[in-house]
Amino acid sequence: MLFQVKNLAEGATAIAAALRALDGQARVNSDLAAGQIDVTAQLTSEQVIAALRGAGHEAQRVSEPRQIHVSGGSDCCGSCS
Repeated sequence: MLFQVKNLAEGATAIAAALRALDGQARVNSDLAAGQIDVTAQLTSEQVIAALRGAGHEAQRVSEPRQIHVSGGSDCCGSCS
């Protein structure tokens, strides 16, 4: 799940710790320049946002990039026709 986080550079370590307190196996990858974190965890987006708020950061979920379906050996998504 991808989230936009205000003031991420000031609290990336605390954010990761807050999420790992809820899910010890959580993986958190931070992109400080973009102000985004990518979270892989057994948590809902609402739980992640609540944990971020608890750590003093406003956040919102960002839409994931759309995956193009590949089938039958073709990489055509079918939207051109």
